[in-house]
Amino acid sequence: MARTSAAGRASVLIIAGGRGTRFWPASRESRPKPLFSIDGKTSLLADTIERHVPLIPRERIFVLAAAVHQAPFRRALRGLIPADNLIVEPAARGTAVAIAYGVAIIKRRLGNGVIAAVAADHYIATPAKYRRTLAEAIRLAATHESIVAIGITPTRPESGYGYQKIGPKVGAGFRIEKFVEKPALALARRMVRSGRYLWNASMFVVSTRTLARELAEHCPALGIAAERLALTPRTKLARAYRRLRFDSFDRVIMEKSTNVLGVRARFSWHDVGSWDGLWGAVGKTGGNVLRGKAIALDSERVLAHSDSRLMVLFGVRDLIVVDAGDAILVAHREMSPHLRRVTEELERRGLQRYL
Repeated sequence: MARTSAAGRASVLIIAGGRGTRFWPASRESRPKPLFSIDGKTSLLADTIERHVPLIPRERIFVLAAAVHQAPFRRALRGLIPADNLIVEPAARGTAVAIAYGVAIIKRRLGNGVIAAVAADHYIATPAKYRRTLAEAIRLAATHESIVAIGITPTRPESGYGYQKIGPKVGAGFRIEKFVEKPALALARRMVRSGRYLWNASMFVVSTRTLARELAEHCPALGIAAERLALTPRTKLARAYRRLRFDSFDRVIMEKSTNVLGVRARFSWHDVGSWDGLWGAVGKTGGNVLRGKAIALDSERVLAHSDSRLMVLFGVRDLIVVDAGDAILVAHREMSPHLRRVTEELERRGLQRYL
């Protein structure tokens, strides 16, 4: 796909935060969720990088990760992007801080331009369509000097996602009338039926100049702090960074700004937030999802994932079974979103080596 002039000057900031507790035991402190592999070949992070090429050149693709995960990310990024394009946060401080700091670092390196801030752990099976949508968002952000959010057409009522309301048409996109964060299921059903709402996938495209203006208006303390942090020596960065206390980017900027546009995604998208989410993302062939050395006999709606030993599921239903070598998870699918309880219990029992 040929790069447009706007896209050719754009950059990508991939936010690779979070330990991924809902993917335990495959995701650990030393193996954060973005390094998880859906197909057993490439990681979610590698897939995220590759789907931006050739629209965005590799030297303009950056990954932001917490210092505690620096070593595994440096290994995983070899040959994918320049080593200096890993931006290390001294501590996780939420998406508002991550985006403001990451954009400030990129601006210092490359000058002013349009930057797409995206997550490292989304599953997108149609990368060419993704690039076309992103190119539209980049052009819209550049020509209208607005923050552009990519919206996903809902496939079901979902109370765990945020929504954006579609307003009047603007260029290839539309004005976002409002955001609704994690509505009750009854309200989500009404919004989906109306056809006027999209899921908010937390994919934002904005120029450095526009973001600076929005921060100055809605959160000046963060804007000033980010610019200072981009110039702070590493030896002093951790202390200054840990003092930051701000909410998510959605709440700090997007829900307050009147300068927000949207584009509708033209690609398939899954927020692979849990094992059950993975089951929905990769398909339901035979009603089961099997990875590695796993066999299912007379079993329905099971997800089985084994990295080493042979696993056989016989006569069971609605189970998630994951063998990570040193730990085995057996859970009902309905409990998949609540796996944080498992990691909390392990921590309570002093079993940190399994976290």
